[in-house]
Amino acid sequence: MVKKHLVGFLAVAVICTLALGAQAGEKTVDQLLEEARALIISVPIGDVKGMIEHKEKVIVLDVRDMRQHLEGHIPGAINLPRAVNVSNRLLEHHITKLIPDKNAKVLVYCAVDLRSPLAVKAMNEIGYKNAIHMIGGYKAWQDAGYPPLKV
Repeated sequence: MVKKHLVGFLAVAVICTLALGAQAGEKTVDQLLEEARALIISVPIGDVKGMIEHKEKVIVLDVRDMRQHLEGHIPGAINLPRAVNVSNRLLEHHITKLIPDKNAKVLVYCAVDLRSPLAVKAMNEIGYKNAIHMIGGYKAWQDAGYPPLKV
């Protein structure tokens, strides 16, 4: 009888260990963002505005959805959403067609720093060597009083 209880206890212990191990490997969105921010290059909006004003050779990439882009965006920005839904990551599927030069300087922004750090990390993983995250996103651009472009 002791053996029976011991085997039952061990079985429960193994199942709990496996279940906890699976959960321990899961990451929250905040953890994913923290990891991405630690691995990418980020610049403040003032630097981005300076690059645009000095006509540096830079591609400005807006990873917000198309509706947000049409409501207003940084002048000259091209729109390629980071994701429409979980199963359809547009950026990862189309970036090499839109920007074939993986050495191009690409400044990436979203609304408020949620999509763009992940987009830059994904671009780096695909092989883009000069993808840069704009800190603060389009909200920071607007808050600074910089000119938007509306379509």
